[in-house]
This record gives sequence, C-alpha cells and structure tokens, in this order.
Amino acid sequence: MAGIIKTLLDSRKIERYLVGVVDVEAEWDLFGPERADVVPRSIALEATYCDHVLIKYELWDGEPPAMSWDESWSGTIHLPSGRMHAISCHSGELDHYEEFELGHPGRQWQFRVHRKLLGHEDFTADIVGFSLFKLQFWPSAEAPALS
Repeated sequence: MAGIIKTLLDSRKIERYLVGVVDVEAEWDLFGPERADVVPRSIALEATYCDHVLIKYELWDGEPPAMSWDESWSGTIHLPSGRMHAISCHSGELDHYEEFELGHPGRQWQFRVHRKLLGHEDFTADIVGFSLFKLQFWPSAEAPALS
C-alpha cells in the first residue's frame, strides 16, 4: 500500500486569480488552458467563481488511494527542477506562493488534482467563496522508486 512521504499546506491564501502550479525554473504558459490541463512543466488550475484558494501538496511513494472530492483529474508531468509553486496573476502582476520540493530533478511524475468548493449548510460555495485543491504526486511507472 502506498504511503505519504511529505506534505505542504501553503499557508498563504491565494486571492481569486489562481493560474496554476508550475516548475519553479522552467518556461511555462498557463494562460488559456482549461481546468487542470497539463501544459509543459505546469498544471493549470481554475478556482471557478471562488474568491479564495488554499492548496495542499502531497508526495507519495506510490499511487495514493482514491478520494471522494467534488472533482478530480489526473495525468503525468515532467518537472525539470523537481520543485513547484502556485502562481496567480492580476493586472499583469504575478504572485508566487510557497515552493514544494518533490526532489529528483528531471523526473516524470504521476499526479492527481482534487478540487472541493466549500459550502456550509444552506450557504453554497459561491456564497462562501473558497476552493480547496489537493495535489498528489508519485513516481511514474518508468521512474525508479523513491528512497
């Protein structure tokens, strides 16, 4: 059974204009993809109509068990630096958030993105205005096992 190696809950709340998660050293272009599409070295994330976003990163030694969130997507990504961070953009200015290190530069990773739109009792997610993302990463089948 797969086990979790490390996690990071980015403590900074992302204000409305989340663009996605990118390799910290590589070129990327996230302006245009939909939802959790993968473009080279990055994963586009859309917070929908929510004003605020929190992101939790998880590194696993194998594929994590399935979870029941509002939405989930999966894929493969190549991270030249082995490090990533979320970015947001408003009025042409980029904000960079806390860095998550997977280690192993140049490795191919499997990932799963989970998104949950928070609501409370009769208050729907558009009123509460918060999106949560959990990004899970584990080595692809071709990559050597993590040690």
